[in-house]
Amino acid sequence: MSFGSCCPLCGGSTRAGAEAAASLGATPWQIWWRVERPLTQAAVWVAAVFAFTISMGEFGATVFIARPDTPTMPTAIYRFLGQPGALNYGQALAMSSLLLLVCATCFILIEQFRLGDEGEF
Repeated sequence: MSFGSCCPLCGGSTRAGAEAAASLGATPWQIWWRVERPLTQAAVWVAAVFAFTISMGEFGATVFIARPDTPTMPTAIYRFLGQPGALNYGQALAMSSLLLLVCATCFILIEQFRLGDEGEF
């Protein structure tokens, strides 16, 4: 999924800017830093935020990786829902709301990187 955010960037980029910088005497490091990095920066940030957001709710992987002393939000919600009592249910709902808020904020940040009305990532 995150790789898909960067694929259109890689396919649509041309080497004209890099070749122009090279013809003006720029080193490969300067070409990357001043030409290619600014072009790819938004797509890399979107991919990173998207990967973070997806991993926040990935229960299947975290149930195997999480330690009891450092639970992730999905495993904590699962643990609270597995115990009887209204207090545990309320805590699970509160943590679910926080998880939803974090993910929604991340997706809103992703939308801020959109350039005009150029469609989807």
